[in-house]
Amino acid sequence: MALKIERGGWVLIFLIGLGLVAYSLNRYGILEIPGLGSKSASSGTVATNPGAKVDPTQPLVTPSKESSDVRVRVNIWVGCVAGLVANGGLDTVPGSIYAEKGLKVTFKIIDDWTEGAAALATNNVDIMLTTADVWAKDFGQFQDKGVNARAFYMVDWSRGADGVIGRQGINSIEDLAGKTVAFAPYTPSHFLLWNGLKESGLTTEQRNEVFNKAVHTKDGIEPATLFAQQKVDAAVAWDPDMSDAVGKRAGSKKIYDTRIANKLIADVLVVSDRYAASSPGTVIKFIQGWLEGVQFIQQQPNRAYTLIGTIKDFNIPADLAKTMLGGVKLADYSDNVAFFGTAGSDSDYANIFKMATEMYRELRLIKHSADAEASMDRRYIAALNGKFSTTPSEAPITYKEPPKSATPIATQRRAIYFEPNSAKMGLDSRAVVDEIGDFMRAYENTVVDIAGNTDATGSRELNMGLSKERAETVKKYLVEKYHFPGERMRTVGNGPDQPVDTNATPEGREKNRRTDIKVYPNPAKS
Repeated sequence: MALKIERGGWVLIFLIGLGLVAYSLNRYGILEIPGLGSKSASSGTVATNPGAKVDPTQPLVTPSKESSDVRVRVNIWVGCVAGLVANGGLDTVPGSIYAEKGLKVTFKIIDDWTEGAAALATNNVDIMLTTADVWAKDFGQFQDKGVNARAFYMVDWSRGADGVIGRQGINSIEDLAGKTVAFAPYTPSHFLLWNGLKESGLTTEQRNEVFNKAVHTKDGIEPATLFAQQKVDAAVAWDPDMSDAVGKRAGSKKIYDTRIANKLIADVLVVSDRYAASSPGTVIKFIQGWLEGVQFIQQQPNRAYTLIGTIKDFNIPADLAKTMLGGVKLADYSDNVAFFGTAGSDSDYANIFKMATEMYRELRLIKHSADAEASMDRRYIAALNGKFSTTPSEAPITYKEPPKSATPIATQRRAIYFEPNSAKMGLDSRAVVDEIGDFMRAYENTVVDIAGNTDATGSRELNMGLSKERAETVKKYLVEKYHFPGERMRTVGNGPDQPVDTNATPEGREKNRRTDIKVYPNPAKS
């Protein structure tokens, strides 16, 4: 028998259906509707509008009620161990640092970088561990999708844990031309390789050939395996696999790593604006606990190694944790203050973000050059001022002159223009020297030779003196603007004695009027 529904019944059904849709949208954080007591279905935390956007230039405002639950994306990487130590494991253990602060922290292992970013964008985690270079890509893509999040804490510097290794006969970055290199794309390994090639003397065509011939892998472990098996000429890998692979292949060597490029790869934490808007006090407690975890590792390393080794599913035994931590510098409070700098400053974070943005724009993975300032939030670190020391925990790098037999890891040839018969640098050339400054900042543990060269026009004696003066002008600019120690840079004037092309044509003479930048690993133990 058919059931007949009167007009009023249809209206009632429609209203009931509309109410159910509204409840669902509110419950799952897609739409916030006052009075429905919105809760996040996945964590039980107070939900906010997914389009929430914070203004990092304004003072923090703490709401009357905050969530004590924090969900954090990590990958299996030793850099995040301070947070795990503070938590007692992947989930908060009673009596741990985080438990004492009233927090309930859940670390979710998501090794895939793209999946990690997706988890933050879809509210499956509140905070994401990533690197500053990968964050440049994710931030650009988030902006296009209307997802808001910001870097707020520096976790560590890679200090030798990442590197480029090559077979016998490959001694410099330029030697990678025409070779087959294995690396994991769109990861810090990719950035390390791209940046090294860009700062070398290779042409754009040669750099493109390296990437076109490259073998892509899923992570930084597989390239080391392929290299040890002699299936590739070079690899970008992680330690301890990287050092193990070099030991297995006779004559091979590490070309450069993050002991040399010691301010290029940094892990950071990123928080969604949704979570930051609802629970800023919790974010402050979270990084305070993380910093206390760093202190625990520094003060009681053996206990920390043991704890790390007992964490189920993290798969880093105590002895391996000790070895891997030797390749990173866990960031303390002073490191964070220096890394993010002040508003408008040329910070290490801004330098990495700018270079990585260039890479990902070149790869057409992001459409716009994002503002580094908009991608970070310093307020949480600032809120802890006075609770931790601001004295740098590392001594300044000392520099030593490389031996005469040393091979540079890279040789750049730069066209730096000067006024005719003068050592006064043209205004248009400052941007070129600024690129050198950005590179020297990221590759801080290097010594640089600056060699001025001229064409054969005019007297040799005049050209020898002029080329030396021009090299000194470049050095002076780098010292004054970037505060690099003078002893880090050596200058020489080659005059017309080292041409790279013929002096018989205008084009050849222009190529010969150049500045060579040779980059050496710093021989001093720093």
